[in-house]
Amino acid sequence: MSFSEDVRNELAAIAPERECDRQAELSALFHSAGRWHMRAGGVSLHLDVSSSAVARRAFSLMRSFGVASEIRTYRRRAFDRATRYQLHVDGTARAVAVLKECGVLGARLQPLARPPKRVVGRACCRGAYLRGSLLAAGSVSAPPSPHLEVRTETREAAEFVAATVAQEDVALRVLERRDHAVAYAKGLDRIAEALALAGASDAALGL
Repeated sequence: MSFSEDVRNELAAIAPERECDRQAELSALFHSAGRWHMRAGGVSLHLDVSSSAVARRAFSLMRSFGVASEIRTYRRRAFDRATRYQLHVDGTARAVAVLKECGVLGARLQPLARPPKRVVGRACCRGAYLRGSLLAAGSVSAPPSPHLEVRTETREAAEFVAATVAQEDVALRVLERRDHAVAYAKGLDRIAEALALAGASDAALGL
């Protein structure tokens, strides 16, 4: 098992009790790995992730807010034929209300580029947002070449992640690539600080 998988499993095992933390984590999951489908009179959404543990975590979060969802699997067509996991959410009134509150959807059901500041207004929420980002689209490499990154579709989204954790004195840099952007850290101390903020204390100590 890779170090990234160890980190992901540790983070997925965290079950925050505060509603604000669950909202922030769910917001990050959908902002990092969500897909929106407009239909006549409504919207449906799904998450696309690489780990069954992350899919189950998202399922539990949705259930904690009274929203039904379904986990499905498929094999990627790329050369590795890796199994992927999707969490499908129908656009029921309850689901839409929760996703609006989490800063995922706007008033007109449009996907928001980033959540409003209230979603990450507390220190605990900022840690939860980073946790959701790492679960959905993060990777971490251990020494001898330590590296942590969160992949996003836009530079704006990467800058939001970096600005959010900067309020907790965690430094992430932003890099824009051809078809995506990343918020990243290099160096053991910076990576350990980011992992600790997200809640992966065992991984942070193990670097």
